[in-house]
Amino acid sequence: MKLDNAAKIYPAITGSELTGVFRISVYLTSPVVLPALIKATEETAKIFPMFSVELCKGFFWYYLEYNGKPPRMLADRGPRCQPFPRTMRGELVYRVLVSDNCVSVEFFHILTDGGGAIFFLKTLMNFYFLYALGITEEPFPEVKDGPPPGSTDDLFPKYYRKGLPKPRILPGAWHLPFRLRQIPRFRVTDFELPAASLSALAKQSNCTITEYLASMYLLTLQELRHKYDRGSPYIRVQVPFDLRRRYSAHTLRNFSLWAMPEIDIRMGHYTFEELLAVVKLTLQAMTDEKKIRQVISRNVSSEKNPLIRIIPLFIKSPILRFAYNKFGPSQFTSTITNMGRVIPTGPAAELMKAMSVTPPPPHSHIKVTGGLITLGVNTILSFGSLTANPELERQFIKSLTSAGMPVRLLKKE
Repeated sequence: MKLDNAAKIYPAITGSELTGVFRISVYLTSPVVLPALIKATEETAKIFPMFSVELCKGFFWYYLEYNGKPPRMLADRGPRCQPFPRTMRGELVYRVLVSDNCVSVEFFHILTDGGGAIFFLKTLMNFYFLYALGITEEPFPEVKDGPPPGSTDDLFPKYYRKGLPKPRILPGAWHLPFRLRQIPRFRVTDFELPAASLSALAKQSNCTITEYLASMYLLTLQELRHKYDRGSPYIRVQVPFDLRRRYSAHTLRNFSLWAMPEIDIRMGHYTFEELLAVVKLTLQAMTDEKKIRQVISRNVSSEKNPLIRIIPLFIKSPILRFAYNKFGPSQFTSTITNMGRVIPTGPAAELMKAMSVTPPPPHSHIKVTGGLITLGVNTILSFGSLTANPELERQFIKSLTSAGMPVRLLKKE
């Protein structure tokens, strides 16, 4: 299976620190029953053959090859989102991790994005509650029939259009001036927020939760930029969005893009209301059909370029790595990802307390990123960081509490 368009860059740029691995976790009300989870994992793997693959190196491109193995199940120790070893023959590019009352899945982004990972985790939990407690009423009935038709499709080429103008190249964005931690650098801090309170704050501001938090994030970054007063005047927050809903798509491969609301601090200080207006306009513009096709066509045109196609991989990979380091993280300051709300049903719903999402470890220029997901009444907001300086997280949480949001520190790793 060929790598999808969004995945092609990852083998060239990832390594021991920039791993390209993300995590989604579910927290239970009681300790995990390990034999039941092992059986559930084996059964789930059987119906997701598109995930039972290993990364292989071709002459022109990397590709995925089926090997039919179930994923590794590991004790959840050490830093999150560790790399998948490239040298181990037969190694899958996703894993299941267990710690006390928590079940986590970690995926290398070459395989899928958050939408595909959540579909897999829902299926795993359906099987788990069946084998652990004999609960036959699935908490996630929407996935009980397994991967739908079209689940292995790479949809980016479908929406490619030749001849569209390329999006403009943005001037470099401001980056946090914090020093990097010693290796292993990646640390994660989880905060718990009441979902109802977060929804109420967004409703008061006449916006979505994603728009509200992205605006708060820009407000926090603006304050830090004024404090340190050096570097680029442009602050941009990358806000990923899922394309499946827009196109009624069922693929479990990567199918998302991002918007990047921007401010230029030379224009003066922005209030929260002004930032919210910027975020709303940017998300509306970037999620327009024509803009989506423009970005997709820019991305797909590179892989369709005959010159790029015939370059051997050992030459292509350094070129891709150079291009990414020059034009990738230079474009934005940080990222905040909202994975939305997961709604379980039936008796098993009471046995799950919360979920969390840990974005991939950021590039060393970006340093800090955030992600959140809601299950039931609880939202968990997680920050992944390469620096020991907690100013961004602390200031962002302070902004939320000042707005009336009760926030509780859950875990700091």
